[in-house]
Amino acid sequence: MSKPTQGQVLHSSARVWSTPIVVCLWIVFAAGIVVQLAAPRLKIENNAFVMPPIINVQGALIRPDRLVRRERWMQMISGMLTVGGALSLGVCYRRRLVYALRG
Repeated sequence: MSKPTQGQVLHSSARVWSTPIVVCLWIVFAAGIVVQLAAPRLKIENNAFVMPPIINVQGALIRPDRLVRRERWMQMISGMLTVGGALSLGVCYRRRLVYALRG
Protein backbone atom coordinates (compact mmCIF):
# COMPACT_ATOMS: atom_id res chain seq x y z
CA MET A 1 0.00 0.00 0.00
CA SER A 2 1.17 3.49 -0.74
CA LYS A 3 1.26 6.34 1.69
CA PRO A 4 -1.89 8.55 1.41
CA THR A 5 -1.46 12.07 0.08
CA GLN A 6 -2.80 15.22 1.74
CA GLY A 7 -5.99 15.14 -0.35
CA GLN A 8 -6.66 11.51 0.52
CA VAL A 9 -6.17 12.17 4.25
CA LEU A 10 -8.54 15.12 4.11
CA HIS A 11 -11.06 13.04 2.15
CA SER A 12 -10.89 10.16 4.64
CA SER A 13 -11.47 12.54 7.55
CA ALA A 14 -14.71 13.65 5.86
CA ARG A 15 -16.26 10.51 7.30
CA VAL A 16 -16.11 12.21 10.70
CA TRP A 17 -19.30 14.10 9.78
CA SER A 18 -21.36 10.92 9.65
CA THR A 19 -20.54 9.62 13.11
CA PRO A 20 -23.29 9.87 15.73
CA ILE A 21 -20.86 11.32 18.27
CA VAL A 22 -20.15 14.37 16.10
CA VAL A 23 -23.86 14.89 15.51
CA CYS A 24 -24.41 14.80 19.29
CA LEU A 25 -21.60 17.32 19.80
CA TRP A 26 -23.19 19.68 17.28
CA ILE A 27 -26.50 19.29 19.15
CA VAL A 28 -24.77 20.10 22.48
CA PHE A 29 -23.18 23.20 20.93
CA ALA A 30 -26.51 24.34 19.46
CA ALA A 31 -28.28 23.69 22.77
CA GLY A 32 -25.82 26.05 24.48
CA ILE A 33 -26.67 28.78 22.02
CA VAL A 34 -30.42 28.17 22.43
CA VAL A 35 -30.12 28.39 26.23
CA GLN A 36 -28.20 31.65 25.84
CA LEU A 37 -30.96 33.07 23.63
CA ALA A 38 -33.64 31.97 26.14
CA ALA A 39 -31.91 33.59 29.15
CA PRO A 40 -33.89 36.43 30.79
CA ARG A 41 -31.24 39.13 30.10
CA LEU A 42 -31.18 41.14 33.31
CA LYS A 43 -29.36 44.44 32.98
CA ILE A 44 -26.34 45.13 35.18
CA GLU A 45 -25.55 48.62 36.47
CA ASN A 46 -23.01 49.47 39.19
CA ASN A 47 -22.26 45.75 39.77
CA ALA A 48 -25.92 45.04 40.56
CA PHE A 49 -28.77 43.50 38.61
CA VAL A 50 -31.52 45.92 37.57
CA MET A 51 -34.94 44.35 38.12
CA PRO A 52 -37.62 44.75 35.46
CA PRO A 53 -40.44 47.17 36.30
CA ILE A 54 -43.53 45.66 37.92
CA ILE A 55 -46.47 45.89 35.52
CA ASN A 56 -49.24 44.49 37.69
CA VAL A 57 -48.99 45.05 41.44
CA GLN A 58 -51.80 42.56 42.12
CA GLY A 59 -50.10 39.80 40.12
CA ALA A 60 -47.69 37.18 41.39
CA LEU A 61 -44.93 38.23 43.76
CA ILE A 62 -41.62 38.88 41.98
CA ARG A 63 -38.69 37.37 43.85
CA PRO A 64 -35.43 39.06 42.83
CA ASP A 65 -33.30 36.29 44.31
CA ARG A 66 -34.98 33.71 42.08
CA LEU A 67 -34.62 35.90 38.99
CA VAL A 68 -30.90 36.39 39.64
CA ARG A 69 -30.39 32.69 40.46
CA ARG A 70 -32.14 31.68 37.24
CA GLU A 71 -30.08 34.16 35.20
CA ARG A 72 -26.81 32.87 36.65
CA TRP A 73 -27.85 29.23 36.23
CA MET A 74 -28.80 29.72 32.58
CA GLN A 75 -25.58 31.59 31.84
CA MET A 76 -23.52 28.82 33.48
CA ILE A 77 -25.35 26.03 31.62
CA SER A 78 -25.08 27.94 28.34
CA GLY A 79 -21.36 28.48 28.84
CA MET A 80 -20.69 24.86 29.70
CA LEU A 81 -22.66 23.54 26.73
CA THR A 82 -21.25 26.01 24.22
CA VAL A 83 -17.61 25.86 25.32
CA GLY A 84 -17.72 22.11 25.91
CA GLY A 85 -19.30 21.47 22.52
CA ALA A 86 -16.87 23.80 20.75
CA LEU A 87 -13.81 22.22 22.39
CA SER A 88 -15.08 18.71 21.67
CA LEU A 89 -15.76 19.60 18.04
CA GLY A 90 -12.27 21.09 17.85
CA VAL A 91 -10.84 17.77 19.01
CA CYS A 92 -12.94 15.84 16.47
CA TYR A 93 -11.89 18.15 13.63
CA ARG A 94 -8.31 18.69 14.78
CA ARG A 95 -6.76 17.33 11.56
CA ARG A 96 -8.87 19.61 9.40
CA LEU A 97 -8.14 22.57 11.64
CA VAL A 98 -4.39 21.95 11.57
CA TYR A 99 -4.49 21.46 7.80
CA ALA A 100 -6.48 24.69 7.37
CA LEU A 101 -4.13 26.67 9.62
CA ARG A 102 -0.98 25.40 7.93
CA GLY A 103 -2.38 25.96 4.47
